[in-house]
Amino acid sequence: MKKLLCFLLGMVLLMCVSEASSPVRVSNFEGGSLYKAGNINVVVMNGSFYSMGRQYGGLLKAEFAEFYDMVVKQAGIGTAKAPYKEVVSELKSGMGRVPFYVREWVRGMGETSGLGEEKQLIASNGLALVLLQGGACSGMIAWGQYSKNGSTVIGRNWDLGTKALKPYQKFLTVAVFNPSGSSQSVADINYIGQFLWQSGINRSGLFYDLQNGGMCEAQTAKRRLNSNSALMSMMLDSTSFEQVEGFFDAVRSEGGLLINAADAKQGACFEWGTSDYRKRVDDEKGLVASANNFTCPTWNAIAAVPDGKYGGSTKERTGNLLKIGEKYKGRIDAGKMMEIFSAAIPDGGAFFS
Repeated sequence: MKKLLCFLLGMVLLMCVSEASSPVRVSNFEGGSLYKAGNINVVVMNGSFYSMGRQYGGLLKAEFAEFYDMVVKQAGIGTAKAPYKEVVSELKSGMGRVPFYVREWVRGMGETSGLGEEKQLIASNGLALVLLQGGACSGMIAWGQYSKNGSTVIGRNWDLGTKALKPYQKFLTVAVFNPSGSSQSVADINYIGQFLWQSGINRSGLFYDLQNGGMCEAQTAKRRLNSNSALMSMMLDSTSFEQVEGFFDAVRSEGGLLINAADAKQGACFEWGTSDYRKRVDDEKGLVASANNFTCPTWNAIAAVPDGKYGGSTKERTGNLLKIGEKYKGRIDAGKMMEIFSAAIPDGGAFFS
């Protein structure tokens, strides 16, 4: 678990902080532990998902209270715009599309976070309620001839093209799940208490991150298992990159998504649709980049994405990352990747300034 935790801290540094900090344990609760890595909370949980939920809620009780109040205020919950009972009813209905272990994790959190069942549902859906009103993330994986020593280096901007995330940065959390039973350890980088899983790594060294692809495939398959939960299940069960590929071959998304995936020696983008998928590698020698548009040339019928701001600058962001990757071929390490993802779109990068 220590190796897994250190890797995830490195990924957090790539996304949101500039100086490395050694994790310091600050508290324990019912078999779980809270660490601090600079300003980042790292929650290490053990046992059943219900027990891990109780650990998470108890360790971050104060943070949950503040986060809940911010979400309710920004989303207007309890007003005519979003009546409390209607919001809760809709969220409870949505829980029918997530696996039992996810529901158990949320149930456990609600018991110890101080929020209770209904308010915990609102808090744990905070991203969906107020933060993900548009998709504009970017990611890149370099390995082989593109990275400095041949090993995999991953970068991602989770900026969404809006200012919505800025007040919530202090709630960014690394959640390390050490489940009892047959599943393996998985660490997720996310905002406090969210089960809209976005990016993480498992004990076998498999990594993924998610970009929205709704501009290319706007239709949704509403009766399907929640795609974020499906990805978490993939991470709990997969021990090889071949099994990750097998997952995308077998499972269809509820809507258009782009999933960057990697292990220590390779990477790929899986353009994941409701009826099919494509595996894309931009340069087999070691480079793949993605924003929010499907770019694999073998797609037959996908929606055209406008240029510039009307298309979320997704074409420009993808193109910029590929150009920068080529520019720094053979020199990309963690420091260079942070530099790449700090460059704004007008400056030839992928970051919304």
